[in-house]
Amino acid sequence: MQILPSGLAIPPLPYTIVLVVLAGAAVASLYLLAPPVTTRQVLAFAPWMVAGGAFHALYQVGLIADPIEPFFGAPAVYVTTFVFAAAVWIPSIIRAQMIDDVRRIARNVGVVGSLLVLALTIVAYFFVAGRLDSTIPLAWLPIGFLGAALLTAPCYYLLTYRWTGTVSHAGWGGPVVVYAHALDGLSTAIGVDVIGTGERTPIPRRIMDFAETLPTYSYFGKGWLFVVIKLVLAMGIVLLLADLVDESPTEGNVLLAFVAAVGMGPAANNLYLFLLGPAV
Repeated sequence: MQILPSGLAIPPLPYTIVLVVLAGAAVASLYLLAPPVTTRQVLAFAPWMVAGGAFHALYQVGLIADPIEPFFGAPAVYVTTFVFAAAVWIPSIIRAQMIDDVRRIARNVGVVGSLLVLALTIVAYFFVAGRLDSTIPLAWLPIGFLGAALLTAPCYYLLTYRWTGTVSHAGWGGPVVVYAHALDGLSTAIGVDVIGTGERTPIPRRIMDFAETLPTYSYFGKGWLFVVIKLVLAMGIVLLLADLVDESPTEGNVLLAFVAAVGMGPAANNLYLFLLGPAV
């Protein structure tokens, strides 16, 4: 049974070698530096997760220059984005260790990541300016990001209300994980129910095919069930990892960041494609 999304392809060998060498050097450097990974850093990496999805969307519509294009296909774009983030993360760690100020790490990573997302968003909007017959695609980015926040707030409130002591250990990483998967679920629902796109990943497609057979389909479409499942799973993962964050902060926060990236990257890719697609 197929599990991974369709369209994944390894880049040509020279590009693969470059990515493996750079990623390997970054991982080795991080291992030697052994930096503490805090919940603030999980939050700081959220813009980089968005940037990865945006980079791939620009690649999909042909806006990445030919010489570097293979670095931004899937799954290479995830490694490429990690290398970019590491280029900011590692110097920040070294500087923080020199002056004994670990807060500097999250600040630097978050600021540079946010500026990168801003730049990619400006490129995307500049590309579609004057090419759209309707202004609706321009709204999908704010609708998606704000809509996910509206879904996250009550869900995380209920989570903290019921399991206050446990969830508090997750810090900023907890809401980032729930938000990332709320965004993934919502962007997917917008795609299938409003825009009419298909779903490349087999498991979500099966969930939505099942939702299409329910009496609710004529009222709410088929994406709502996927949104609910994503939120429940994200909340459950936060509960499972919260104690690990308390006992082993670095390992726990790395896992929270990974889980958030699995949702945030594809979600951002969806939203940027909704913006860019009609202008292609």
